[in-house]
Amino acid sequence: MKVKKILIVEDQMLARKYLCSCIEKSTECEVASALTRADAALQRCGEGHIDLVVMDICTENDSDGLDAAEAIKKYYPRIKIVMVTSMLEGRFLDRARKIGADSFWYKDSPSGDLISVIEGTLAGKNFWPDKVPAVQLGKALSCDLSDQEMETLRLLCEGKTNAEIAAKLHVAESSVRTYINRMLEKTGYTNRNRLMVAAVSKRLVVPSSQLDV
Repeated sequence: MKVKKILIVEDQMLARKYLCSCIEKSTECEVASALTRADAALQRCGEGHIDLVVMDICTENDSDGLDAAEAIKKYYPRIKIVMVTSMLEGRFLDRARKIGADSFWYKDSPSGDLISVIEGTLAGKNFWPDKVPAVQLGKALSCDLSDQEMETLRLLCEGKTNAEIAAKLHVAESSVRTYINRMLEKTGYTNRNRLMVAAVSKRLVVPSSQLDV
C-alpha cells in the first residue's frame, strides 16, 4: 500500500510537533513537510507529492489558513484538506465548508481522532462537528489558574523540566508536580502535552523561543 504524504501547516511550534507526532502513529500516512506559514502551502503543494493538508485556520492572521486552503482547492482540487483549530467558531466552519475543505478537526479532541479523520478523509469521507461548543476552554484557563500555575505552564511550554522549573520558581519539585496536577484537574486535560499544546494554540502563553521543527 502506498503511504500517503501529509503537509502540516501550523505556526505554533508545540502544536506543530504535536500534529506531527499524531500522524507518526499512522501506518498509512507520513509527514512530507511541516510549514509555519499558510501562504507557503500553495507553493509546496505545487511541488507535488502531497495527498492531504492539515491546515491551521489561524496562523499569522485571523483566517489566513482558510485563504490558503481556498487557493489549494482551486489549483489542486485532488488534494484533501483537513482544517484544524483551537477556536471552534461558526464563522470558521461556514467558510471552511464553502471553500471546499474536506474535514474539520478541533485541537482539543483526542489525538487518535485526528488519525481517524485523516485516514477517513483520504478514503473519501468527510468529518464535521455536530455543533460549536458554547464555551471555549481557553477563555476559562487564564482565569482559573493561579499566578504560580501560569508561570509553571509558561516554563513547561519552553521545554523546562520539573527540576528546572522548581529552581526558577524557588520551590520544591513536589510543588511543581502539584501545580501541574492542579492545572490538569482544572482544565480537564489528561496529560501535560495536550495542556501545553492548548495553551500555546490559544495564545495563553508565549514561550520565549519559537523554534522550528
